[in-house]
Amino acid sequence: MNFRDRCRLFWNLVLLSIGSAVFAQETALEFFNSVSEHYKSISDYSVDIVIEKGDTVQSAKVWYKQPNKLRLDFASPQGMVMTVDGNLLQVWVPAYQTFFTQPLRGNSQAQLANVSSSNGLELIKKYYTISYDPGPELMSLEPDSPIKVVKLKAEWKSSTQGFRRLDLSIDTDRQIRKIVGITTINEEITFIFSNFSLNQGISDSKFQFEAPSTGNVIENFLFDPS
Repeated sequence: MNFRDRCRLFWNLVLLSIGSAVFAQETALEFFNSVSEHYKSISDYSVDIVIEKGDTVQSAKVWYKQPNKLRLDFASPQGMVMTVDGNLLQVWVPAYQTFFTQPLRGNSQAQLANVSSSNGLELIKKYYTISYDPGPELMSLEPDSPIKVVKLKAEWKSSTQGFRRLDLSIDTDRQIRKIVGITTINEEITFIFSNFSLNQGISDSKFQFEAPSTGNVIENFLFDPS
């Protein structure tokens, strides 16, 4: 084999190796799909959430049950509760001693379910372009955190969505640990998730709430259900 043939063989092997690595590596969309499949397998969960927007920080314990039951018990603001039992949205705001209620239309139920389930991930896939940020390598969730995550960015395909960009941090169990959303007016809202507990068999009664009888009641605070 002469020098030219050896060079040609060498570069063919290099190109083959590079090509194999590219095809073997999970694409950002494939990785995102695997996260969506994981969330589809979850019948219910509880998780701690911290929501940050500017100087405002809220924290709550979240319970969710497929397909559209949700409860948030807030530690900050203290005592605030939000529940969705599948048909009715209820919000208790103790600072104002006010109980807000809203019967939900079918499309509203679907939207609430989408926010808190694998359907929400399907909507991200539909309306956003997904890529690694910066690559598929594991990195620390925060500079001093032992939690390792893959970071994705989802950039809107059109200006019809509420967030122009979503930055997602996903751990090795395919669970979302952090979302940073950039709104249409460039405001940043951060959601941080911790202390996951999956498939506990949460009772439907968890999503029922009765406000104190002394509070004010405001019905249909979002829209007229008729």
